[in-house]
Amino acid sequence: MSKKDPLKQKSSCFLPALFAAGFLLFGLNSCKEDTILNADIIPAGDTVSLSTTDSITILTKTVFDDSFITSQSVTGIPLYHPIGTVATDPYFGKSHAASYFQVIPPTLGFTFPKTPDSAFIILPYSGFTWGDTTDPNATQTFTVYEVTDSLSRDSVYYNFTNKAVDRSAAGVIGSVTVSLKAVKDSMERNGKLRPPHLRIPVSAAFITKMKTESDKSESALDTYPAFFRFLKGLYVEPDTNNGRYMSYFRLDGNDEYSRANILFYYTEDSVKTQSFYYTSTYNAHYTRFRRNFSGTPTGALIASTIVSDSVIIIQNEPGAVGDLKFPFIKNLPKQPINKAELIITEYSFAGDNKDKFTSPARIFPIGIDAEGKSYTILDRFPLSSASPLVFMDGTRRTMQLGPITVNQYILNIPREVQRAIVEQRDTLHLRISGASTYPGAYRLIGAGGKSFSNPSMRVKLNIVYSKI
Repeated sequence: MSKKDPLKQKSSCFLPALFAAGFLLFGLNSCKEDTILNADIIPAGDTVSLSTTDSITILTKTVFDDSFITSQSVTGIPLYHPIGTVATDPYFGKSHAASYFQVIPPTLGFTFPKTPDSAFIILPYSGFTWGDTTDPNATQTFTVYEVTDSLSRDSVYYNFTNKAVDRSAAGVIGSVTVSLKAVKDSMERNGKLRPPHLRIPVSAAFITKMKTESDKSESALDTYPAFFRFLKGLYVEPDTNNGRYMSYFRLDGNDEYSRANILFYYTEDSVKTQSFYYTSTYNAHYTRFRRNFSGTPTGALIASTIVSDSVIIIQNEPGAVGDLKFPFIKNLPKQPINKAELIITEYSFAGDNKDKFTSPARIFPIGIDAEGKSYTILDRFPLSSASPLVFMDGTRRTMQLGPITVNQYILNIPREVQRAIVEQRDTLHLRISGASTYPGAYRLIGAGGKSFSNPSMRVKLNIVYSKI
């Protein structure tokens, strides 16, 4: 499923989307312990009338959203790609992310003045890494391959799209094993302190290939189409079996150390460097992101055939998402709704590793129609404005539930709930994912519906009706 709301994406081309919910039903005799309408959420002095019930049905599940567009670019919003492997999370399994992107020459018709002394692929560090970063000296290996399939900036690519690369020795452009500490550190190059970046040495064979092509009277560097046939793209891949974290790197920027590029060096020349760089104007890009939940509690929840599970799982897309249904939403009163606050509480337990693998700062809902297709809920409109995001909220906050301190998320969705009632839908179906800048990051283990052991932590939908 794809979501095309750049304001929700913020600085990423990944769009989080899934949502957990509870629902209301008149006349049900089950789930008496869940209270829908809670007077405690109404500020003193508010003139509202309440239609109360002590019956809630909450169907809470986890599904795997593995169809996510990763090739979008939004003008004015930085473009980040995750690259790395998380293979040490016992609850969520293994995740790895790799980057496809193209570059263009410094100018059309470019010719190298002489053979460069060296070259490096520069990937500027965003400042964010997700995963187990407790050991800053832990290393990962990154390898750059030449892409052999064509790429186009006008095509749509998903997290599962697999473009062929040359994995032979000749197709390896460069490789490096580096620690997170080294990536985070600034470094001096050509007498200047450069911002943190991943620096991958380029092979002598690739340097020769580029120089030889540029020397031709009719060179592939003369036009962009010819250049993209000559160098279809680069694929930066981590060791997909080992790793503790994924770092996020910026593709677009204004100079050699704020954008992805191949930087060629000359030691004895007035011109010290030449940059073949990424630009959203001409170049394609996308992230290949894969997850493996095999043998994990998350995998068991995704495969579960129970109608409603006791916990839900939420990640930034692509990944596991909370799936909630309100099967009797049409039985609610047709009164104006002032608030409809969906409350999801993080479930903590010994060995959950949330000190290493953190939860999202914000969650975001989407709707699922009767045919299983995703749609933007009414409360998100207008898409051109960020105000609906503030209205819906969904940010993580720390709450006290009796003696327990918990992380909690509150999503306000009155218009969507109102519409479901007015349209007399049999079921309101919502999903929630993380809604942060960084695709594929974060994970949340949330309390589910009535089968969760602690009633105060269960998913709730608190509704306040305006006075008529």
